[in-house]
Amino acid sequence: MKTNFIALVLIIVFNNYSIAQTHRFIYDVVYKKDSTSNITTKENYILDIGTKETKYYTYDFFVADSLITNNIPFPKEMKLNTSDIIVHKNNNNEFFQYDLLENTVLQLQTNDTQKWNLSQEKKNVKNLSLQKAITTWGGRNWTAWFAEEIPFQEGPYKFHGLPGLIVEIYDDKKNYHFELVRSEKIKEEENQFIEMSEKLGIPITWEKYKTAKLKYYESPVNFIKNSAENSEQLYLNDGTIVNSKNSKEIDEQLRNSIRKYNNPIELDKVIAYPK
Repeated sequence: MKTNFIALVLIIVFNNYSIAQTHRFIYDVVYKKDSTSNITTKENYILDIGTKETKYYTYDFFVADSLITNNIPFPKEMKLNTSDIIVHKNNNNEFFQYDLLENTVLQLQTNDTQKWNLSQEKKNVKNLSLQKAITTWGGRNWTAWFAEEIPFQEGPYKFHGLPGLIVEIYDDKKNYHFELVRSEKIKEEENQFIEMSEKLGIPITWEKYKTAKLKYYESPVNFIKNSAENSEQLYLNDGTIVNSKNSKEIDEQLRNSIRKYNNPIELDKVIAYPK
């Protein structure tokens, strides 16, 4: 009996270690779509740290994946896109960023790192001891607070390289503020929307990416028509029907929106859209 009990314990321990685990961290992200306005938008983003790579994506992808898995219809107001899917290969500076331009998924590969200056300043938040670090990256000045007791050199978006998980980070102009609100361990599994984006992603250089975005800006309606399976019935994400009578007006509305909401995290990569 004793031998069998020891064998059983070893099997349980082995199985626990053989099941790949993902450490999931959920962040509140408060940001300004328009840098000239004080209006902010709040969204939830997920940071999944797996055994081989780290993924950062909007919480909507988790919800959508759960709905499909459980055969539950999508809410009518739910709109998905692939912007800000970030895949980071662990232990290096290689990132893959996915962006949906109508029916085309563009894949940007970048190498990103931050040069951090560690401060001796500390604070306690939710039973965590946090240490301050600052950096200038992506055209902005950032302040980060990391927890050395959470031994992952990762953070939201492309921020990484500190001796502990980044729990909070914000820029000095108050355009972006990321804050950890929840964490959990889950079984390592694929999210079908992210998996699809990775499979369909077309590798593209920054210059070609910028050209594609400017081409879309020239005439969003024509771009949508060329991408649509049925060009006679066109709909925007908000359900607006596009036809020959309103296409010019909608073109102008979309261009105005693109110019207005043009405040990326990496400010040094902002695209200058002509008026």
